[in-house]
Amino acid sequence: MLSSIFLTPPGNPFGLFLLFLLFVLGLAFLFFAKKSHWVIYALLVWFPLESLILMYTPIEYVGYVKYAPEIVLYGYIVGSALSVLIHGTSWRFFSPAMRWVVIFVGIALLSLLFNWYSVIDWTLGMRQIVRFVIMILAVSWMNYEKKILQQILIVGAGMIVLEIVFGIVQYLAGGALDAYLFSTRTVTIGNAAILGGIEQFWIPGSRIFATMGRYDQFGSFIALGLIMLFPWIYHIKTQKHIAWYTAAGLFGSIALFLTASRASWIAAFVGIVTIGIVLRRDARVVRVVALLLVCVGIYLTGFALARENVLSITEKPTQSLAERVFESVSIGAWRGSYEGYGRMFFIINTPRLVVSQYPLFGVGPGRYGGGVAAALLNVEMYEKLHLPFGIQNVYGQIDNNWMSLWGEVGTFGLLAWGAILGAIVRMCLFIRRRTHGMFEIALAEGVAGLTVGVAVIGFFGPYFEFRSLMFYFWTLIGILTLVWYRERGAFNFLTTSN
Repeated sequence: MLSSIFLTPPGNPFGLFLLFLLFVLGLAFLFFAKKSHWVIYALLVWFPLESLILMYTPIEYVGYVKYAPEIVLYGYIVGSALSVLIHGTSWRFFSPAMRWVVIFVGIALLSLLFNWYSVIDWTLGMRQIVRFVIMILAVSWMNYEKKILQQILIVGAGMIVLEIVFGIVQYLAGGALDAYLFSTRTVTIGNAAILGGIEQFWIPGSRIFATMGRYDQFGSFIALGLIMLFPWIYHIKTQKHIAWYTAAGLFGSIALFLTASRASWIAAFVGIVTIGIVLRRDARVVRVVALLLVCVGIYLTGFALARENVLSITEKPTQSLAERVFESVSIGAWRGSYEGYGRMFFIINTPRLVVSQYPLFGVGPGRYGGGVAAALLNVEMYEKLHLPFGIQNVYGQIDNNWMSLWGEVGTFGLLAWGAILGAIVRMCLFIRRRTHGMFEIALAEGVAGLTVGVAVIGFFGPYFEFRSLMFYFWTLIGILTLVWYRERGAFNFLTTSN
């Protein structure tokens, strides 16, 4: 999609050159002033607000505003690489996660060769999947001191809290703010890429999404915050901190519930269980989880007894908690999802029709299931395989990122992506064994739970492609990787680059 912005030449090339020059000079100043981490701060603030900003951006400038942060990100990567050259620090490229990222890219290249299609489509498809993964390299190369790493987490946590507060205000407004926060407009960029076109199928006020445009994006963002918050409970010492953490957890949980995003509920639950029960083996968490499951079970049982045939429930513009839960296992909802070309249709037909014909290397990145095929209206593989064009034969994407990856990069690529997430968890366990530092332990436990949550949530939608969620996630992985290198004694602690 990035290149499609420039398919139509800008009206004022000289003005664009001046902006680019200003951008380069600004980045250079930040690096020489040892303030490069301000770029991360800016992006942490930008991405949660991006959807709202784009809503009020004039159509002719949407492309530039949409992709300017990625240009900043790529400039930051180049700057971090130059910093390594200038300061003579070590190249740290092959952490456990990055080794599998390289393998994944290699498999994707083989997919390009075997399928022999547009290099531009392949590049855009790969960008959609791995654009933020490079934060692993950037943070590792910059070798930030611990104080800066903590500040990065504080800025990210501040944005999550801000979004939670705004989401609750949105709910209290009873839907009055929805019209100012949700955009249905469709924007065409460079006569090639199509953005937007999302419908608000729920009743205003029944699901909150704050500044993020979609309730599921907001829900996954809050889930990330709650999972990362949880391990700090084991380290808080003062009553003041207890009060703040309790308030953040309580209001975050309320906001998460109000999103009505079932996938986000599951991600938060699985992530916290991973930390509290699997890693910590905390009997208190076991009791709380058991009590929660009993209460929910009683509530759902009562609802089922009071209503006839709960297995026929389908999605409506407004739903109770019980209806949202039963819809997940409703035969009627599954049938409607299949017949309406929803998630169930592609869960069944991706392995049956796509993987069966392209089992090892897939059809190629950018050609099936993901955001690039949708944005570029790339229907070639859908027509060849006699499949509808994504959800409802309209939207191009399919509601399952694991199936999308399986179709695009095949079984080898799918296994490599799973191995990336597995390597991250192993790094977390290594740090947890090797260190006694509160920050390092809480980070490792939080990222381990978050990685499991992200892996699970990928079954319910295109979450691997959500910009806010993935920038935050891979930035955390970058910080984790730097801590991992340090725990292995891979860095000279007397030399840091800011």
